[in-house]
Amino acid sequence: MDEPSVYHVQANLVLAVSELLNNSGSSHWMFAGTAIRMAQVMRLNQDYHQQHSLSDQEIRRRTFWACFVVDKLLAYLLTKPCTFAQTSIRVALPSTDAALAYQEATRGLTLASIVSFQGFPSEIGLLPYFLKTVSLWSDIADQAVCHSRFASKTLPTDPAGAFAQCHQAMREWSQVCLPAGLQWSRANRASHAALGQAREFVAMHFLIKSAFCVAHEAYLPQLDGSSVLVDAVDAAGWSLLHREPSLLAQCVTSALAVGEMLEEEVKNEKEGNTSILQSIWVASSLLSVSNTFLWLQYAGDPDYAGEHVVVKARQYLSLVLTTMRSWTSSWKAARQWLKALDGMQALYRAAYLGEVVEEEGTSHDKEQDEEDKEETEPSSFRPRAGDGYPPLAAIPNLYASLRFLASDTSAEPKRLQSVWMSFMSGWSYVNLGAGMAMQEGINVT
Repeated sequence: MDEPSVYHVQANLVLAVSELLNNSGSSHWMFAGTAIRMAQVMRLNQDYHQQHSLSDQEIRRRTFWACFVVDKLLAYLLTKPCTFAQTSIRVALPSTDAALAYQEATRGLTLASIVSFQGFPSEIGLLPYFLKTVSLWSDIADQAVCHSRFASKTLPTDPAGAFAQCHQAMREWSQVCLPAGLQWSRANRASHAALGQAREFVAMHFLIKSAFCVAHEAYLPQLDGSSVLVDAVDAAGWSLLHREPSLLAQCVTSALAVGEMLEEEVKNEKEGNTSILQSIWVASSLLSVSNTFLWLQYAGDPDYAGEHVVVKARQYLSLVLTTMRSWTSSWKAARQWLKALDGMQALYRAAYLGEVVEEEGTSHDKEQDEEDKEETEPSSFRPRAGDGYPPLAAIPNLYASLRFLASDTSAEPKRLQSVWMSFMSGWSYVNLGAGMAMQEGINVT
């Protein structure tokens, strides 16, 4: 703990990811924090390591970027702020494995300069493109985590606003800057599979597509004009029932695109290909689009209530659940995600169909829950109401409760019944600003 080194940074990162996937309390956040602080002490975010060999310099860069992606990942999944500020990063992107083996000097490409890189992708490899995608996706995810709809007075359609700029940056990256060989297609997917990097290629495109859902979902109008949401407005003055066609179209189109990609990859697995879907980045993408699938099924929006769209949404959500269920034997965290999705679906049924039932869990996780209880150490910290866990009063509307159900895996999920009863009695909007401040850290998924 008090001896920063490349080895200790790497070890703490491995522990962080292991504990996250094992759904072990809050220890993943602690291990990641130790790794990141060590990296900061060693200034791995700067290219100040010339006294080391070229290969050691490259290893230090790779260690920093490992910290970077774990920081972005946990910030989203656990609805916490990112630790690394983009402005503090002055280290070059990783070189290829061949460059590391031959001890070649770095090309000096950065997150900023890769946008204008004129060489061939084979010269720098897939990893720099993946890291840039993660960076842009994280900027958009921060809009969701920080509740920009309730904090920013700028409309999401304003080109000068952070919301629009983040999405435009991702749009330009994916449509203009990404080379033809890295665009999504079956041929490109097969080529990257032959190179042994199909997992990274697929994960990158799941992130690109889901990026246009993760923050857009805050603008899906929930319920009709007779609901208790009718008088509520966001920071920019829009009603929570406001329909902005461009935002809805982008969100729905992107979610269905993710579903189509998932369907294609599941088909590949059934044909005997090695599974590449079990990726933490694919999991993050699926969690972020599932709310849109549920909205399409239950909200009955006039533009998206067609049978074809609703059937597709139902089909894709079922595929998400099946996929995550296949991960539960090796990832206990997947059980937590399934519970969150079950809770979200139950809340939609309650809100739109009036089907309010006591939560009893689902058949696929009851036995596993008992197993988890036996294996979990009593010292594993999980905050509860009044112990750092947001109280019900801090959830100002139906959409925020959906965020809550699928958020911080280090805490115990709130019971659907209590959320629904609060909804029935009417949400309090008198102190909306304070409520949003109280629920800082709740995610949009």
